[in-house]
Amino acid sequence: MLVTIVLIAEVLVFVWFTVFSLMLLSMYLDSRGMPLPKLDVAGRTLIGSAKLAFITGIVALSAMTVLEIQAFS
Repeated sequence: MLVTIVLIAEVLVFVWFTVFSLMLLSMYLDSRGMPLPKLDVAGRTLIGSAKLAFITGIVALSAMTVLEIQAFS
């Protein structure tokens, strides 16, 4: 019974992810013809902070991976 519930949950997650991806694709296709908005200071700061957070996360993940591999060696 538990295996059936888990399999149904996995199928539902796959369906949800597929619908969500199609929704994102639809939004992207609709927005291609729209003009890009001019960002104010708050928008530029938000985008810059998001880029910095992403780069920091990737560097930290890479460093932790290298240190973890060295710990196993």
